[in-house]
Amino acid sequence: MSLFNAVPLFLLILARLTSFIVTMPIFSYRTIPAPVKIGLATVLAVLVEVTLFQNQGQAIPLDGRYILLLLKEVLVGLMLGFVAGIITYAVQLAGAFIDMQMGFAIANVISPESGVPTPLTGQFLYVLQLLFFLGVNAHHMLINGVLYSFQVIQIDHVTVAFGSGTTAEFVARTSAQMFLIAAQLAIPIVGCLFLVDVAVGLVARTVPQINVFVVGLPLKILVGFAVMLVVFPSLIGLFQIIFDAMTTIFSNFIRLLGS
Repeated sequence: MSLFNAVPLFLLILARLTSFIVTMPIFSYRTIPAPVKIGLATVLAVLVEVTLFQNQGQAIPLDGRYILLLLKEVLVGLMLGFVAGIITYAVQLAGAFIDMQMGFAIANVISPESGVPTPLTGQFLYVLQLLFFLGVNAHHMLINGVLYSFQVIQIDHVTVAFGSGTTAEFVARTSAQMFLIAAQLAIPIVGCLFLVDVAVGLVARTVPQINVFVVGLPLKILVGFAVMLVVFPSLIGLFQIIFDAMTTIFSNFIRLLGS
């Protein structure tokens, strides 16, 4: 491949990989320096061009259509990174449900990964999930998936299924699945805390002399921590479900965009 053909193709590959890395889980975090992200995207772009487009004989002209191709690659990378990470955000949503029931909703922490306030329990669950994902090499799966996207989504075609109803329906179903997984994660603890609220309400009706506002909040926190100690070991199985769902959704979305 001549240099005249290689440079425009390399820039298109780099645009997709860079936009994917800045939105995907793990690699998009603020704690990872920007030169590391750019270097990783550049190395991956070189590998993709050498392995997948070595025999590319057709030149990509630098004209108005090339600008559209560049914008298309950026949108593809952003959408792939968003869809890859949307299921992982379920644990933070589950933590928000738990904190709201325990009374921790008024106390948030600044997440070092994203720099935004996150619930206490949600951040703790998110860290556990990241450790699990790194332990099973989920980041390798994401990189393999975006490399596979170059075989499915043609880099020299402007048309991609962005605005189709199928794509919007897929993203909506994925978001609904995120809420479903969050409910599955939070329902054991939230259910127990609801029973505590019922018990405290019955006590307040039968023994009016007890100040339920003084007794109820510490009791809910104590019960919440006790239930967490019992439930947390079983979260590994739910993390495996999240990992499998993310793998399936990511691959299906790539095929959908390439259809």
